[in-house]
Amino acid sequence: MYRFYCPEADFSKPSIVITDPHEIHHIKDVLRLKKGSEVCVFNGKGGEALAMIEEVRDTAVRLQVRSVRQKGKPFDSAQGKEGRPRIILACAVPKKAKFEFILEKATELGVDVLIPLKTNRTQVIFTEDKQRAKQERFQKIVLNAAKQCGRADIPRIGLMTPLAEALKGLDPQGLAVIPSLNGHNSPIREVLDKHQKPVSVTFLIGPEGDFTPDEVALAREHGCIPVSLGPTVLKVDTAALAVLALANFYWD
Repeated sequence: MYRFYCPEADFSKPSIVITDPHEIHHIKDVLRLKKGSEVCVFNGKGGEALAMIEEVRDTAVRLQVRSVRQKGKPFDSAQGKEGRPRIILACAVPKKAKFEFILEKATELGVDVLIPLKTNRTQVIFTEDKQRAKQERFQKIVLNAAKQCGRADIPRIGLMTPLAEALKGLDPQGLAVIPSLNGHNSPIREVLDKHQKPVSVTFLIGPEGDFTPDEVALAREHGCIPVSLGPTVLKVDTAALAVLALANFYWD
């Protein structure tokens, strides 16, 4: 079923009006949907509705709400997903278009917050002007990924953040792990086994060349647990998706 994004949608009301020109164009000119067509509409905040198109105009599409569901629940359920921690991925930005690939796949894997991480060895640094230009594209990538994979919410993308600043912003009640090749670290599964119900989980993923020993030491000071992702050396994008897949295994 086709899915459309309407951030202002209030699913407590009987109807929804889509006014975004891009979504209207997709409904009216690309898919040529008509009155009576059933679609899904989500607001990016965890709500989603099964709706029927009532009217298609050049400036608005009006839909009748048929049934509503919240994030991760069947239609007509009033409650959101339970027992799942908030998943945060703070990831150093790799070269080429790999970060966009990470954004897309992380959205599919259920990440809640994505933070481009600046470390000593990060090779791609966003200036303030470049960050503003990139942010719009990044938002479009996660929105399209959310539409495609059936998510009712959209991950939040932060600005590029230095590692020291990201560590200061860690959830004091949450779990934070930092995969690294420095030292003899515990396998990540052992750490996750010991923390079954954290409020949040932050995964800090380093750049090509790994975090420096000083960075790992700083992370330890802020409560991060160094872990191993296995006997092989993983690329940045592989490591990022591996930890999110593990999060799904443990909490979904």
